[in-house]
Amino acid sequence: MTQRNPEDNGFSLMELTTVLAILACMAMLSIPAAAEISRQLTMRAACNEIATIFTRARAKAAFEHRDVGIRWTSVGGDVTFAVYQDMNGNGVLTEEIRKGIDVLVEGPVSMNRRYPGISFSFLSGFTALDPNGDSIGNLSDPIRFGRSDICTFTPLGNASPGSIYLSNGRNRQAIVRISPSSARIQIFEWETGRKVWNRL
Repeated sequence: MTQRNPEDNGFSLMELTTVLAILACMAMLSIPAAAEISRQLTMRAACNEIATIFTRARAKAAFEHRDVGIRWTSVGGDVTFAVYQDMNGNGVLTEEIRKGIDVLVEGPVSMNRRYPGISFSFLSGFTALDPNGDSIGNLSDPIRFGRSDICTFTPLGNASPGSIYLSNGRNRQAIVRISPSSARIQIFEWETGRKVWNRL
């Protein structure tokens, strides 16, 4: 029986160097994939929070038997939202917010601070049609609930129709959309490779 030399135990320096080089290559290959997954999760988290904000406002309108509006405001590169309640039965209006007739019930809350890297915007040169097949139009207006940027929910379950567009400025685009008659909230994500909108 051949006896093994104790000096032969373990790995040589060359073997260890080769293994470490392979592990380093594998790590470098996985970093971009992990970063892309992180960007996707951040985008979806932002969309889900916006959908939750809408859901809470819809529930409050039904519970309080008053219109509830979410006003979106873009100031200095940041977007904030604030929730107001209609106090005189004619809807949540910008002028009545200014006069203090429609009262503030939540906010204002900054969205940019919550989700760094995600903005209310379009990808540069974005040319796709929206999920309904309509032209998106002006890429400088990512918040679309009419001229006031207020989405109002009624006690009857109706809502101001409109859309909020989000992007990460690189390769991800998404929409949070409200339908008018049922106040249905939908989230769509743009798949760059296949050039299609996927509903989440």
